Amino acid sequence: MNWKLVFKWAGIALAAWLAWWAVDTFAASERTQMLRQQAKFVEALENRRWSRIATFVSEDYMDEWGQDKALVQETMRQLMGGFFLLSIESTLVDAPVVTGQGYVKARLKLEGNGAGISGMVVSEANRVKEPWFFHWHKRGFWPWSWELVQMHNDGVNHGRGGGQP
Repeated sequence: MNWKLVFKWAGIALAAWLAWWAVDTFAASERTQMLRQQAKFVEALENRRWSRIATFVSEDYMDEWGQDKALVQETMRQLMGGFFLLSIESTLVDAPVVTGQGYVKARLKLEGNGAGISGMVVSEANRVKEPWFFHWHKRGFWPWSWELVQMHNDGVNHGRGGGQP
């Protein structure tokens, strides 16, 4: 076997793959970049990867329930932490972007089982028919520098006078 030829073609294949990745990543539209971050955020939530989730949530996060970054992360842990298995189906409704700012409007459906309040979380989450709004801001040059600055849903706590979701 001619190892020089094998290594040559392996190098060419690697260079081609790196070129494709760079173009696909850096030439993507802001909308595509934001949607990729949204998908990674939902996947991290589905897998309850709390340190990964923290990388998506902006330091200046603030929502309609008065939750900042630390409080929304703690709320996610309390609501999602008891699941043994969790699947989040996200159906995109809209995703407009205007120069570094945008939102993803998506309907979420949860399936899963676990301990504690997991069953109630699934039934309450699936009861909400209105889509969620995930507000994203691009905070740097890199395509992955999108940060979540707010989440809200008009169907959560609607008419109950506020409080946490």
